[in-house]
Amino acid sequence: MALNDLPTIVLVVLDTARADRFGCYGYERPTSPTVDGLARAGLRMETMLSNAPWTQPAHGSLFTGLYPTQHGAQWQTGPKLRPTVDVTMAEWFRSLGYDTWCVTNNGMISERTGLSRGFDHYAFRLDLEQGWQRRLRRWEKVARGGDSGGSIVNRWMRDRLPAARRPMFLFVNYLECHWAYAPPPEWARKVGGETYGAMAALRYRAEVAARVGPWEGVARSDPRDLRIMSTYYDAELANVDNHVDELLDTLVALGHIGDDGRSVVLITSDHGEHLGEDGLADHHASLDDILTRVPFVAWGPGVVTPGVREPLAEFVDVLPSMARMLDVTRPDVAALAHRRTDLFGAGQNEHRYAFAEWRSWHEKEQRRLAARNPSYDFSGLARDLVSVRDLGFKLIRGSDGTQVLYDLEADPREQTDVAGAHPEVIETMGAQLDARTAEWATWEGDRTEPTPQEAKEIEQRLEELGYI
Repeated sequence: MALNDLPTIVLVVLDTARADRFGCYGYERPTSPTVDGLARAGLRMETMLSNAPWTQPAHGSLFTGLYPTQHGAQWQTGPKLRPTVDVTMAEWFRSLGYDTWCVTNNGMISERTGLSRGFDHYAFRLDLEQGWQRRLRRWEKVARGGDSGGSIVNRWMRDRLPAARRPMFLFVNYLECHWAYAPPPEWARKVGGETYGAMAALRYRAEVAARVGPWEGVARSDPRDLRIMSTYYDAELANVDNHVDELLDTLVALGHIGDDGRSVVLITSDHGEHLGEDGLADHHASLDDILTRVPFVAWGPGVVTPGVREPLAEFVDVLPSMARMLDVTRPDVAALAHRRTDLFGAGQNEHRYAFAEWRSWHEKEQRRLAARNPSYDFSGLARDLVSVRDLGFKLIRGSDGTQVLYDLEADPREQTDVAGAHPEVIETMGAQLDARTAEWATWEGDRTEPTPQEAKEIEQRLEELGYI
């Protein structure tokens, strides 16, 4: 495909947005009208799996087509991409002639972690605010509920994207659904559901949302508190869906996207969020579908084949599928030869399984997390996890020797271990997991230690996100 014929690609990650809270995935509250509209006119993957439950490894797999242990950007093997990672999505797009842009509210997508490799233009939300502006926005969020930065990056893009040239690859990360859930009050009213009264809401924002981590928030909450947190989470999703609508309006007005056969918009999330289910919070220490099943919607008239895709897919498939969509050679990475490649076409594939990993915190990180959330007992969560999933079952293994099997059709919330009833499934899926982990193990040992300055900045950003 000639350079002038390549479509603009817009990839939007709604950080921490659960698939089961989107209207296009069956949710009843009006949380996502913009994304739902794109899904109706475009493509929706019914079962897209993130290969990890938190920001750094999930984006790493999305950007490289490699599993977390392969690319290395996760707890224990991180905190940045391995030196053996040959190419990122942005580097590949740039090699094709794209003008590459990264606009992120999440500071883990940065030069320090390697996740911003290949972007010609980079903007991090905290760098776009003066100190007083940041303090004012945080004060407003505590005082009445407010924005988490989406308006700031949208304004920056309105000002800067007129200078972008075609073809453009634009990556945007919005952080509204991330803790703490303190949305503008109008969005809580629009989604409906139980909320606090005015004074109780102020106490919640001042004493919980602004002062403690999500694990502490869940540990302190009774069932009513959790229902209200769920409403506020839904309102944050509605707020960020509105930011997406504003972004699309900007891109149309600037001539970057249109119903012209030269535009593709992809909407996904890096992972979901626990809201007290099974006593869990945040998005670590678990590989259940609440965290790893993510929304995936693509719109691109004349480029993307519309419809609902039933086959299973995972983040490592996105980069090679983009190459097939554009009819260009995929990155020359041996591991990518084994990925699904038809996400944007008819969705046919012969791959039955998808995989995910969680590498637990180091002892230092566990201590800091426990100190930040003193009411929560983390002792049972300090273990590595790996999982293999098909459309019927999920097998999860822990480094502590545990093994559980869930029948996802009968038990979608993964409450009952059925390993004893399905030894044949354990054998088949266990062999798949053994083969995959053996493949990952060949990448172990290759890592670049961050400089003291890099380590300090990464730690600061982990702390800002409530991860430690």
